[in-house]
Amino acid sequence: MNEQAKYKLKGFIFMFLSSSAMGGIGAFGRYINAPGDFISFGRNFIGFIALTVIFAVAARGNFKKLRATKLSPAMVFSGIFLGLLSGLYVISTQYTTLANASFLIYTGPIYSTVLAAIFLKEKLNGKGIACIAAVVLGMLFIVGIITPQGLTLDLDPKWMFGNMIGLLSGVAYGLYLFIGRYRQDCDSNVRSWWNFLFASVTILGLMAVDSLLSGGLKYTVKVDGVQQVDAAGQIMTAPWDILTMDATSWLVWIAAALITGFVAFHLLAYATKMLKAGELAAISYQETIMASLLGFVMFNEVLTPLQLVGGALIIAGGVSQIVFSTKAAGKAGEKIEKEEEIRESLQARLEREEEKEALR
Repeated sequence: MNEQAKYKLKGFIFMFLSSSAMGGIGAFGRYINAPGDFISFGRNFIGFIALTVIFAVAARGNFKKLRATKLSPAMVFSGIFLGLLSGLYVISTQYTTLANASFLIYTGPIYSTVLAAIFLKEKLNGKGIACIAAVVLGMLFIVGIITPQGLTLDLDPKWMFGNMIGLLSGVAYGLYLFIGRYRQDCDSNVRSWWNFLFASVTILGLMAVDSLLSGGLKYTVKVDGVQQVDAAGQIMTAPWDILTMDATSWLVWIAAALITGFVAFHLLAYATKMLKAGELAAISYQETIMASLLGFVMFNEVLTPLQLVGGALIIAGGVSQIVFSTKAAGKAGEKIEKEEEIRESLQARLEREEEKEALR
Protein backbone atom coordinates (compact mmCIF):
# COMPACT_ATOMS: atom_id res chain seq x y z
CA MET A 1 0.00 0.00 0.00
CA ASN A 2 1.54 3.30 -1.12
CA GLU A 3 1.38 6.64 0.68
CA GLN A 4 -1.69 7.87 -1.20
CA ALA A 5 -3.70 4.79 -0.22
CA LYS A 6 -2.47 4.96 3.40
CA TYR A 7 -3.51 8.63 3.62
CA LYS A 8 -7.02 7.83 2.34
CA LEU A 9 -7.37 4.85 4.71
CA LYS A 10 -6.25 7.02 7.62
CA GLY A 11 -9.00 9.50 6.77
CA PHE A 12 -11.60 6.73 6.83
CA ILE A 13 -10.35 5.55 10.23
CA PHE A 14 -10.67 9.09 11.63
CA MET A 15 -14.21 9.39 10.23
CA PHE A 16 -15.23 5.98 11.58
CA LEU A 17 -13.94 6.80 15.06
CA SER A 18 -15.54 10.26 14.94
CA SER A 19 -19.00 9.03 13.92
CA SER A 20 -18.80 6.18 16.45
CA ALA A 21 -18.02 8.65 19.25
CA MET A 22 -20.86 10.93 18.14
CA GLY A 23 -23.26 7.99 18.34
CA GLY A 24 -22.77 7.86 22.10
CA ILE A 25 -24.41 11.21 22.84
CA GLY A 26 -27.89 9.69 23.15
CA ALA A 27 -26.76 7.20 25.79
CA PHE A 28 -24.90 9.87 27.77
CA GLY A 29 -27.82 12.26 27.52
CA ARG A 30 -30.12 9.85 29.35
CA TYR A 31 -28.14 10.39 32.53
CA ILE A 32 -27.83 14.18 32.32
CA ASN A 33 -30.59 16.25 33.88
CA ALA A 34 -30.05 19.24 31.65
CA PRO A 35 -31.50 20.68 28.42
CA GLY A 36 -30.16 19.21 25.21
CA ASP A 37 -28.76 22.52 24.02
CA PHE A 38 -26.71 22.84 27.23
CA ILE A 39 -25.36 19.36 26.53
CA SER A 40 -24.51 20.48 22.99
CA PHE A 41 -22.79 23.55 24.38
CA GLY A 42 -20.65 21.33 26.61
CA ARG A 43 -19.56 19.16 23.68
CA ASN A 44 -17.98 22.20 22.06
CA PHE A 45 -16.94 24.36 25.01
CA ILE A 46 -15.17 21.50 26.81
CA GLY A 47 -13.52 20.67 23.49
CA PHE A 48 -12.29 24.25 23.25
CA ILE A 49 -10.94 24.14 26.83
CA ALA A 50 -9.32 20.71 26.34
CA LEU A 51 -7.59 21.71 23.11
CA THR A 52 -6.37 24.96 24.65
CA VAL A 53 -4.85 23.03 27.57
CA ILE A 54 -3.19 20.58 25.18
CA PHE A 55 -1.73 23.48 23.20
CA ALA A 56 -0.42 25.09 26.39
CA VAL A 57 1.03 21.95 27.98
CA ALA A 58 1.99 19.39 25.36
CA ALA A 59 1.84 21.05 21.94
CA ARG A 60 2.89 24.66 22.37
CA GLY A 61 3.86 24.97 18.73
CA ASN A 62 0.18 25.04 17.85
CA PHE A 63 -0.20 28.50 19.38
CA LYS A 64 2.37 29.73 16.85
CA LYS A 65 0.40 28.04 14.08
CA LEU A 66 -2.77 29.62 15.49
CA ARG A 67 -1.28 33.12 15.32
CA ALA A 68 0.21 32.48 11.89
CA THR A 69 -3.04 31.19 10.38
CA LYS A 70 -5.21 33.81 8.75
CA LEU A 71 -8.81 33.50 9.90
CA SER A 72 -11.05 33.16 6.84
CA PRO A 73 -14.85 33.12 6.37
CA ALA A 74 -14.69 29.37 5.72
CA MET A 75 -13.16 28.78 9.16
CA VAL A 76 -15.69 31.05 10.88
CA PHE A 77 -18.71 29.47 9.21
CA SER A 78 -17.34 25.99 9.79
CA GLY A 79 -17.57 26.61 13.54
CA ILE A 80 -20.95 28.31 13.29
CA PHE A 81 -22.45 25.41 11.34
CA LEU A 82 -20.94 22.93 13.81
CA GLY A 83 -22.83 24.70 16.59
CA LEU A 84 -26.03 24.96 14.57
CA LEU A 85 -26.13 21.30 13.55
CA SER A 86 -26.08 20.03 17.12
CA GLY A 87 -28.07 22.85 18.74
CA LEU A 88 -30.87 22.93 16.17
CA TYR A 89 -31.22 19.15 16.28
CA VAL A 90 -31.77 19.24 20.03
CA ILE A 91 -34.38 21.99 19.71
CA SER A 92 -36.16 20.09 16.91
CA THR A 93 -36.61 17.04 19.15
CA GLN A 94 -38.72 19.22 21.45
CA TYR A 95 -41.13 20.22 18.68
CA THR A 96 -41.39 17.13 16.45
CA THR A 97 -41.08 13.35 16.69
CA LEU A 98 -37.65 11.82 17.37
CA ALA A 99 -37.84 9.86 14.11
CA ASN A 100 -38.53 13.06 12.16
CA ALA A 101 -35.68 14.93 13.87
CA SER A 102 -33.22 12.05 13.31
CA PHE A 103 -34.15 11.68 9.65
CA LEU A 104 -33.93 15.41 8.95
CA ILE A 105 -30.46 15.93 10.45
CA TYR A 106 -29.14 12.87 8.61
CA THR A 107 -30.04 14.46 5.29
CA GLY A 108 -26.94 16.60 5.88
CA PRO A 109 -24.32 14.31 4.27
CA ILE A 110 -26.45 14.18 1.12
CA TYR A 111 -26.45 17.99 0.85
CA SER A 112 -22.68 18.13 1.32
CA THR A 113 -22.15 15.53 -1.40
CA VAL A 114 -24.31 17.48 -3.87
CA LEU A 115 -22.64 20.80 -3.02
CA ALA A 116 -19.16 19.31 -3.37
CA ALA A 117 -20.08 17.85 -6.75
CA ILE A 118 -21.29 21.27 -7.96
CA PHE A 119 -18.71 23.64 -6.48
CA LEU A 120 -15.64 21.45 -5.85
CA LYS A 121 -16.08 19.12 -8.83
CA GLU A 122 -15.93 16.06 -6.55
CA LYS A 123 -17.79 13.82 -8.95
CA LEU A 124 -19.28 10.52 -7.81
CA ASN A 125 -19.10 7.40 -9.97
CA GLY A 126 -21.72 4.67 -10.00
CA LYS A 127 -20.01 2.76 -7.18
CA GLY A 128 -19.96 5.83 -4.94
CA ILE A 129 -23.63 6.55 -5.58
CA ALA A 130 -24.52 2.94 -4.78
CA CYS A 131 -22.59 3.11 -1.49
CA ILE A 132 -24.36 6.29 -0.41
CA ALA A 133 -27.75 4.90 -1.44
CA ALA A 134 -27.10 1.80 0.69
CA VAL A 135 -26.15 3.73 3.83
CA VAL A 136 -29.04 6.20 3.45
CA LEU A 137 -31.52 3.33 3.10
CA GLY A 138 -29.93 1.65 6.12
CA MET A 139 -30.31 4.88 8.09
CA LEU A 140 -34.03 5.00 7.24
CA PHE A 141 -34.41 1.49 8.66
CA ILE A 142 -32.43 2.15 11.82
CA VAL A 143 -34.04 5.44 12.85
CA GLY A 144 -37.48 3.93 12.26
CA ILE A 145 -38.66 5.90 9.25
CA ILE A 146 -39.26 2.69 7.27
CA THR A 147 -41.02 -0.01 9.29
CA PRO A 148 -43.02 -3.16 8.46
CA GLN A 149 -46.13 -1.02 8.98
CA GLY A 150 -44.97 1.58 6.46
CA LEU A 151 -43.41 5.05 6.68
CA THR A 152 -43.42 6.78 10.07
CA LEU A 153 -42.36 10.21 8.85
CA ASP A 154 -45.09 12.34 10.41
CA LEU A 155 -46.06 15.36 8.27
CA ASP A 156 -48.89 16.44 10.57
CA PRO A 157 -49.10 20.27 10.54
CA LYS A 158 -48.63 20.31 14.33
CA TRP A 159 -45.02 19.19 13.78
CA MET A 160 -44.32 21.80 11.09
CA PHE A 161 -42.21 24.08 13.29
CA GLY A 162 -40.14 21.20 14.65
CA ASN A 163 -39.72 19.69 11.19
CA MET A 164 -38.43 23.00 9.84
CA ILE A 165 -35.93 23.27 12.69
CA GLY A 166 -34.86 19.66 12.04
CA LEU A 167 -34.46 20.42 8.34
CA LEU A 168 -32.26 23.39 9.21
CA SER A 169 -30.12 21.14 11.41
CA GLY A 170 -29.60 18.86 8.41
CA VAL A 171 -28.68 21.81 6.21
CA ALA A 172 -26.20 22.98 8.87
CA TYR A 173 -24.70 19.47 9.01
CA GLY A 174 -24.31 19.39 5.24
CA LEU A 175 -22.78 22.86 5.12
CA TYR A 176 -20.35 21.95 7.90
CA LEU A 177 -19.09 18.91 5.98
CA PHE A 178 -18.97 20.90 2.74
CA ILE A 179 -17.14 23.94 4.13
CA GLY A 180 -14.70 21.59 5.87
CA ARG A 181 -13.39 20.80 2.39
CA TYR A 182 -12.12 24.40 2.08
CA ARG A 183 -8.91 25.78 3.61
CA GLN A 184 -7.04 22.50 3.18
CA ASP A 185 -3.86 24.45 3.99
CA CYS A 186 -5.05 25.01 7.57
CA ASP A 187 -3.64 22.74 10.28
CA SER A 188 -6.37 20.42 11.61
CA ASN A 189 -5.60 21.24 15.26
CA VAL A 190 -5.92 24.95 14.56
CA ARG A 191 -9.13 24.36 12.60
CA SER A 192 -10.61 22.39 15.51
CA TRP A 193 -9.74 25.14 17.99
CA TRP A 194 -11.60 27.75 15.96
CA ASN A 195 -14.48 25.33 15.31
CA PHE A 196 -14.98 24.72 19.02
CA LEU A 197 -14.84 28.44 19.82
CA PHE A 198 -17.36 29.61 17.21
CA ALA A 199 -19.64 26.61 17.83
CA SER A 200 -19.76 27.39 21.56
CA VAL A 201 -20.72 31.00 20.93
CA THR A 202 -23.36 29.93 18.39
CA ILE A 203 -25.00 27.48 20.79
CA LEU A 204 -25.14 30.10 23.53
CA GLY A 205 -27.22 32.17 21.13
CA LEU A 206 -29.46 29.18 20.40
CA MET A 207 -29.93 28.58 24.14
CA ALA A 208 -31.13 32.16 24.53
CA VAL A 209 -33.63 31.71 21.68
CA ASP A 210 -34.78 28.31 23.02
CA SER A 211 -35.31 29.80 26.47
CA LEU A 212 -37.41 32.59 24.98
CA LEU A 213 -39.53 30.16 22.92
CA SER A 214 -40.01 27.68 25.76
CA GLY A 215 -40.49 30.13 28.62
CA GLY A 216 -37.23 29.06 30.22
CA LEU A 217 -34.94 26.10 29.58
CA LYS A 218 -36.29 22.67 30.52
CA TYR A 219 -34.99 19.11 30.66
CA THR A 220 -36.77 15.80 30.22
CA VAL A 221 -37.51 13.89 33.40
CA LYS A 222 -35.76 10.49 33.44
CA VAL A 223 -35.62 7.54 35.85
CA ASP A 224 -32.68 5.15 35.37
CA GLY A 225 -32.12 6.65 31.94
CA VAL A 226 -35.73 6.18 30.80
CA GLN A 227 -37.81 9.21 29.82
CA GLN A 228 -41.00 9.58 31.82
CA VAL A 229 -44.39 10.31 30.24
CA ASP A 230 -47.55 11.68 31.76
CA ALA A 231 -51.07 10.27 31.60
CA ALA A 232 -51.60 11.89 28.20
CA GLY A 233 -48.50 10.18 26.80
CA GLN A 234 -46.47 13.41 26.65
CA ILE A 235 -42.81 13.43 27.69
CA MET A 236 -42.48 15.00 31.13
CA THR A 237 -40.21 18.04 31.48
CA ALA A 238 -39.05 20.13 34.41
CA PRO A 239 -37.57 23.65 34.69
CA TRP A 240 -33.77 23.64 34.64
CA ASP A 241 -31.35 25.62 36.76
CA ILE A 242 -27.61 25.21 36.28
CA LEU A 243 -27.03 25.93 39.98
CA THR A 244 -29.12 22.94 41.07
CA MET A 245 -27.85 20.36 38.56
CA ASP A 246 -26.86 17.20 40.44
CA ALA A 247 -23.29 15.86 40.68
CA THR A 248 -23.98 12.79 38.55
CA SER A 249 -25.31 14.97 35.75
CA TRP A 250 -22.19 17.15 35.89
CA LEU A 251 -19.85 14.14 35.73
CA VAL A 252 -21.70 12.54 32.83
CA TRP A 253 -21.94 15.95 31.10
CA ILE A 254 -18.15 16.30 31.22
CA ALA A 255 -17.59 12.72 30.04
CA ALA A 256 -20.05 13.20 27.18
CA ALA A 257 -18.39 16.47 26.23
CA LEU A 258 -14.93 14.89 26.09
CA ILE A 259 -15.92 11.75 24.18
CA THR A 260 -18.78 12.84 21.91
CA GLY A 261 -17.54 16.41 21.55
CA PHE A 262 -13.80 16.91 21.88
CA VAL A 263 -12.75 13.51 20.50
CA ALA A 264 -15.52 13.21 17.91
CA PHE A 265 -15.38 16.73 16.47
CA HIS A 266 -11.58 16.91 16.58
CA LEU A 267 -11.27 13.69 14.58
CA LEU A 268 -13.94 14.98 12.21
CA ALA A 269 -11.78 18.02 11.46
CA TYR A 270 -9.01 15.65 10.35
CA ALA A 271 -11.39 13.50 8.32
CA THR A 272 -12.91 16.44 6.41
CA LYS A 273 -9.41 17.39 5.31
CA MET A 274 -8.54 13.90 4.06
CA LEU A 275 -11.79 12.64 2.50
CA LYS A 276 -14.12 13.88 -0.20
CA ALA A 277 -17.70 14.77 0.69
CA GLY A 278 -19.13 11.55 -0.75
CA GLU A 279 -16.63 9.49 1.22
CA LEU A 280 -17.52 11.33 4.42
CA ALA A 281 -21.21 10.71 3.76
CA ALA A 282 -20.74 6.97 3.35
CA ILE A 283 -19.11 6.64 6.79
CA SER A 284 -21.09 9.26 8.73
CA TYR A 285 -24.10 6.96 9.21
CA GLN A 286 -21.97 4.69 11.42
CA GLU A 287 -23.24 7.03 14.14
CA THR A 288 -26.69 5.43 13.94
CA ILE A 289 -25.23 1.94 14.37
CA MET A 290 -23.32 2.97 17.48
CA ALA A 291 -26.41 4.62 18.96
CA SER A 292 -28.44 1.46 18.34
CA LEU A 293 -25.76 -0.81 19.82
CA LEU A 294 -25.53 1.31 22.96
CA GLY A 295 -29.31 1.28 23.28
CA PHE A 296 -29.26 -2.51 23.07
CA VAL A 297 -26.35 -3.02 25.50
CA MET A 298 -27.25 -0.37 28.08
CA PHE A 299 -31.05 -0.21 27.91
CA ASN A 300 -32.08 -3.58 26.45
CA GLU A 301 -33.61 -1.87 23.43
CA VAL A 302 -33.94 -4.83 21.08
CA LEU A 303 -33.33 -4.10 17.41
CA THR A 304 -36.04 -5.14 14.99
CA PRO A 305 -35.15 -7.35 12.00
CA LEU A 306 -35.53 -4.32 9.73
CA GLN A 307 -33.11 -2.31 11.88
CA LEU A 308 -30.60 -5.16 11.67
CA VAL A 309 -30.93 -5.07 7.90
CA GLY A 310 -30.36 -1.31 8.06
CA GLY A 311 -27.19 -1.80 10.08
CA ALA A 312 -25.95 -4.38 7.58
CA LEU A 313 -26.61 -1.98 4.69
CA ILE A 314 -24.68 0.82 6.43
CA ILE A 315 -21.73 -1.49 7.11
CA ALA A 316 -21.75 -2.89 3.58
CA GLY A 317 -21.98 0.57 2.00
CA GLY A 318 -19.29 2.01 4.25
CA VAL A 319 -16.85 -0.86 3.80
CA SER A 320 -17.39 -0.83 0.03
CA GLN A 321 -16.67 2.90 -0.09
CA ILE A 322 -13.44 2.36 1.86
CA VAL A 323 -12.32 -0.41 -0.51
CA PHE A 324 -13.19 1.53 -3.68
CA SER A 325 -11.65 4.83 -2.54
CA THR A 326 -8.49 3.27 -1.09
CA LYS A 327 -7.98 1.25 -4.25
CA ALA A 328 -8.45 4.34 -6.43
CA ALA A 329 -6.04 6.33 -4.25
CA GLY A 330 -3.53 3.49 -4.53
CA LYS A 331 -3.71 3.57 -8.32
CA ALA A 332 -3.27 7.34 -8.33
CA GLY A 333 -0.30 6.93 -6.00
CA GLU A 334 1.27 4.33 -8.28
CA LYS A 335 0.90 6.70 -11.21
CA ILE A 336 2.61 9.48 -9.26
CA GLU A 337 5.41 7.13 -8.19
CA LYS A 338 5.98 5.99 -11.78
CA GLU A 339 6.08 9.58 -13.01
CA GLU A 340 8.57 10.38 -10.26
CA GLU A 341 10.72 7.39 -11.25
CA ILE A 342 10.68 8.55 -14.88
CA ARG A 343 11.70 12.07 -13.87
CA GLU A 344 14.50 10.74 -11.69
CA SER A 345 15.68 8.44 -14.48
CA LEU A 346 15.70 11.30 -16.99
CA GLN A 347 17.49 13.55 -14.52
CA ALA A 348 20.15 10.87 -13.89
CA ARG A 349 20.57 10.39 -17.63
CA LEU A 350 20.99 14.13 -18.20
CA GLU A 351 23.58 14.27 -15.44
CA ARG A 352 25.54 11.39 -17.03
CA GLU A 353 25.45 13.11 -20.41
CA GLU A 354 26.73 16.31 -18.84
CA GLU A 355 29.55 14.41 -17.17
CA LYS A 356 30.53 12.86 -20.49
CA GLU A 357 30.51 16.27 -22.16
CA ALA A 358 32.72 17.64 -19.38
CA LEU A 359 35.25 14.82 -19.91
CA ARG A 360 35.50 15.63 -23.60
